[in-house]
Amino acid sequence: MDFVDYRKKLGIGFSDEQKFKLFKTKAFNILSVIGNGYSGSIEYDEYFEFCMETGSQINPRHTDSYAGHDRFADCVKILSSHISTMPEFLSYLVWFANSIHTKKTCGSDWNRKKYVNFISLALNECHIAFDLLEDDGKYFIFPKGAKELDDALVSEPLEWLKKYPKSHKEWIEALKLYADLSDGNPSEVADKFRKALERFFQEFFESEKSLENMKSEYGDFLTSKGVPAEIKNNLEKLLDLYAKYMNNYAKHHDKAGQNVLEYILYQTGNLIRLLITLKQEEK
Repeated sequence: MDFVDYRKKLGIGFSDEQKFKLFKTKAFNILSVIGNGYSGSIEYDEYFEFCMETGSQINPRHTDSYAGHDRFADCVKILSSHISTMPEFLSYLVWFANSIHTKKTCGSDWNRKKYVNFISLALNECHIAFDLLEDDGKYFIFPKGAKELDDALVSEPLEWLKKYPKSHKEWIEALKLYADLSDGNPSEVADKFRKALERFFQEFFESEKSLENMKSEYGDFLTSKGVPAEIKNNLEKLLDLYAKYMNNYAKHHDKAGQNVLEYILYQTGNLIRLLITLKQEEK
């Protein structure tokens, strides 16, 4: 049982502000331990990338090869000046992790993946509903839903789509836009999921048709895989309603609402997962 669960069991609970405070404490405790050891040294190009990505001023005295610990300390100082909100602090922390090399040559065992694992673990321990997803070796912040759905309909399709590079790119862009959801862009987010699914259908069925015009390919594929008629009809109806919603609320009209976007996210992942798993049965 972790600290947050223990408090809850006692009937005390944790507010979001307290969870954020706990997360910051964990983060700076680990950074302090790293900074006091041999691992608390970073290369100049790592320091340079972090400063450039965050718009922070570089200290010209930290260019020498022996200034690795000073560079690390300066990065921690930059992090400590951006702790007003959870999204701000987490963004800077992930920027820092992304600036670290995937393979360290200076002897430090704290590479990018180790920082990412630490951040993910701290988020889970503090019960903060964010996760980190990978895109071409770098990581971005993604709001969590139900773990089982996120694993099955977001993370796994993300991995499988690497065999469909154009679809993978569209899916990543849709997820990033969803992570930046605001009152002003729900229709844009919904349409981005539509584009991701359309691109996947085009690559999967080797066609240039629009999503709504690939219903026959979709239906024929389901039939060829032995999907029972009752389920097949249900799946075809689902795709038809998905396409109609997108045309009426997102693609041609700015009427999509935030309250349905999580469903659209999972439904898009569900359709991708369905076709890929059916095709995998061939092997």
